[in-house]
Amino acid sequence: MADDVMEAVADANPVSANGVASSVSQRAETRADRARRLAYRNRFAVFYVVLAVVAGAGVGALLVLVGRGSPAPAPAWSAWEPTGSAERRLAQIGDHIGDQYRLPSGKSLVAVTYSGSPVVTGPDGSSFQVRAIAVRPDTTAGRAEADDITTVNAANTVMYTLCGLGTSCSIAEGKPTVARGELLRREALELALYSFHYLSGIDSALVLLPPRADGKAATSVFIERGDVDSELSRPIDQTLTAQLTPGVGEIQPDEQQVIERTTRSRVYAYSYLQAQDGSPVMVLTPALSG
Repeated sequence: MADDVMEAVADANPVSANGVASSVSQRAETRADRARRLAYRNRFAVFYVVLAVVAGAGVGALLVLVGRGSPAPAPAWSAWEPTGSAERRLAQIGDHIGDQYRLPSGKSLVAVTYSGSPVVTGPDGSSFQVRAIAVRPDTTAGRAEADDITTVNAANTVMYTLCGLGTSCSIAEGKPTVARGELLRREALELALYSFHYLSGIDSALVLLPPRADGKAATSVFIERGDVDSELSRPIDQTLTAQLTPGVGEIQPDEQQVIERTTRSRVYAYSYLQAQDGSPVMVLTPALSG
């Protein structure tokens, strides 16, 4: 009977492989444990699905961007542009544009001289800085009152002089014609546009046109920046569309419309008055009805 007791004890307390009795029994997995384990497994599965979707979207966006390529750069405002200091750019603009305009003989239409701001030359050859420009209104057909004068700060104005090779800067070759006057206004417009685009701080451009051979009827084109906002907002070859600078009588209808719209009402006869402080004031009086 003692042997039976010993065998029963041996069966109730099995010996482990290392000779130590195992006193802890394995706990069966409960329903809550199983549910928790499955929940964790489902969470990881959802996470990996979301990660795969995000990665796929990123790759797709990258392929779209590569397919589209880089955005095209904005077109240059002009094929040629001046460089260097403001003074050098001013000189380059006058020289570059002046070289493009020719008479029927092939000679230069005019020589272009320039100054940072308007000046007047006295009888003895001395120059005086113009401090202000007084612009008289066009009073024809009741457009404005005679005393409705606009005063412009000359310090923010660039001045060009178109000087022919004849007497008193007149054009010696040929006779004055409407077509030649239109070509001179085209040149004035081009000088103004380049000045506004490439010279900082310039609000207006004054271009003195060649006078008659007797020195009378001195006229100018005076353009303010706001007058040509739309022309400055696009490349110049969309305003002056000719591939080559036209000659006298060669301006095409689309350019004629632009020149008429931007310059005709801005042609002025000019003269000078002396201000109270002794400085000269340029006075502009409309020469052509708008």
